Amino acid sequence: MSTHKNIDLVCILVLALTLLLTAAFMNGEKLGIRVIADEDAESYSGSLFFTANDLDGAWDDNAYTTFITLSGDSAEIKGNGAYAFDGGVVITNGGWYVLSGTLTDGSIVVDAYDSSKVWLRLEGVDVTCSDDACLIVDQADKVFLTLAAGTENSFTGGENYSAAALEDNTGGVIFAHDDLTINGSGSLTIKAGCGHGIDANDSLVITGGRIRITAPQDGIHANDSFRFTAADLTIDAGDDAIHSDAELYVESGTILITECYEGLEGMTIHIAGGDITVYSRDDGINANGSVAMVGFGGMNGMAGMPGGGTEDSGPASDSEVGAPPKMVGVFPGMTVEAPAAQGASAAETYIRITGGTITIINDSGNDADGLDSNGSIYLDGGTLRISLKGDGSNCAIDFGSESGGEAIVTGGTIVACGGTGMAEAFSSGSTQCAVLYNLSSPAAAGTAFRVLDADGSEVLSYTPQCSYSCVAFSAPALAVGETYTVWVGDTADELTLSETATEVGFSGMGGMGAVGGGKASGETGRGDELTPPAEGWGSFGEPPERPSPPDRAENGEARPERPSPWDAESGSGGMGRNPDTGQRTAVTAAESTAEAPSVSAGTWLLLAASLLALALGVLFAGCYKRY
Repeated sequence: MSTHKNIDLVCILVLALTLLLTAAFMNGEKLGIRVIADEDAESYSGSLFFTANDLDGAWDDNAYTTFITLSGDSAEIKGNGAYAFDGGVVITNGGWYVLSGTLTDGSIVVDAYDSSKVWLRLEGVDVTCSDDACLIVDQADKVFLTLAAGTENSFTGGENYSAAALEDNTGGVIFAHDDLTINGSGSLTIKAGCGHGIDANDSLVITGGRIRITAPQDGIHANDSFRFTAADLTIDAGDDAIHSDAELYVESGTILITECYEGLEGMTIHIAGGDITVYSRDDGINANGSVAMVGFGGMNGMAGMPGGGTEDSGPASDSEVGAPPKMVGVFPGMTVEAPAAQGASAAETYIRITGGTITIINDSGNDADGLDSNGSIYLDGGTLRISLKGDGSNCAIDFGSESGGEAIVTGGTIVACGGTGMAEAFSSGSTQCAVLYNLSSPAAAGTAFRVLDADGSEVLSYTPQCSYSCVAFSAPALAVGETYTVWVGDTADELTLSETATEVGFSGMGGMGAVGGGKASGETGRGDELTPPAEGWGSFGEPPERPSPPDRAENGEARPERPSPWDAESGSGGMGRNPDTGQRTAVTAAESTAEAPSVSAGTWLLLAASLLALALGVLFAGCYKRY
């Protein structure tokens, strides 16, 4: 009888507990309950561009770490999850692997579960592969390639790929079907005899290390996004130095491109920091998205196709849905530009510079651009200096005005020197004064350009390496209504800014001069009235001396079929343990930058299930009390 007396109280307690649990599920983050988040899941918002694992270049060994010592055409493996095969190593499970030693003609292959995260640390690795990639990511969720502190590592590719490699669309010395991150503080030298240096079918992230790449095609080719920070990267490439079919983002670090056709190319390009120097034969930075294209940008018909191929050989590489398709019959990554599509939107592609120091020098192009966007260009900060030859149709800053694009300046210091043939003035939407200054006659290479304010203080200066006939410039100190003195060598002109976006003189796209109340160079003859400034000055100084490019690599029988990792007989090591795929980290609501989540359909389903369970409990209690 006592149970019957208390059953109503029990039901009330169950109801209260159910409602409390439901409220906790729906509002846990607001109540300060910790949420377990996969740092490498797309929904993780601890960083907009890099995960904690991306940035961890000094991870520690643990009880499950496997140690692999490469030795000529074999390997000694201490631990689980890997086996030696065909002169190389195959890694079959997620987990942590430390590699050292030399492979004379083989590959490091990652062929794990599609949910596996794999950490590889190179501690003095030298890998040469004559007919395939040195590092192949066949399958994984994500691979972290860590360059151990104080170590030197190298990957060297051959001049031809085997038929099996070409069938797999292999395109670089490092070839990844899935996401790849390179981090750490050691060094890695990549020499490609054919194809690209790094070919990533998915996203590529670089957050550390000193990396040197020499390649006859692209230095880096990513079919998805490319993100870069805190690393030191040098590239000598026959085609694009860095190419992304989607987003290209640079946050910090150093990028030196000693030789290339185009420097940085992507659908959208955002440079937030870093020191970038580009020596190009065509465009320095190219956002080439709003066009109907076949693998946009790049060179067409260049020599050095892998495997001795011609324009009719080599399958097209896979790409994400929505990415520009590759031309059939062209080696993976070889790209051809097509005319702009009708009605293409300029919002689909842009260049945005918010920080950093960018130098672009092209002393050989005849139809080249410093910055080239088929959409808009946004200059919000940083330092930008460009030097292109002043003849032909070389344009320092070129944007898609014909498709609605704009060139808007809101900050930063800009001195961009080139030709007048295709020059366009900055857009009226600019909030920082920006000037397109067209010279009446070209200035020779090495002729200093300088702007002084009314007090004679220097606003900006630059000594271009190439000749020039047009200068686009802007600086925070420029102001509407003020008068400035513009020096070109020992010739001076006065310029009064009557509006934010000003054009002076003649340009191929602009019309004629003194739009902002200024005078075209050479018309005033003020060189006889003012004393030329002393040599050796300059807020930008002299252009950097061009470094010597790294040595190019001097460089096919098909390899036997690799056993399936799921039924292979272990050479040494075996299949072993499959560790948790993806490191999980506790993140409090206060640490997260994400907005408070809305109530999902799953939460409402949980609530409904709780109410159903409560109703069944009450029904059971009623029956129990009755009988």
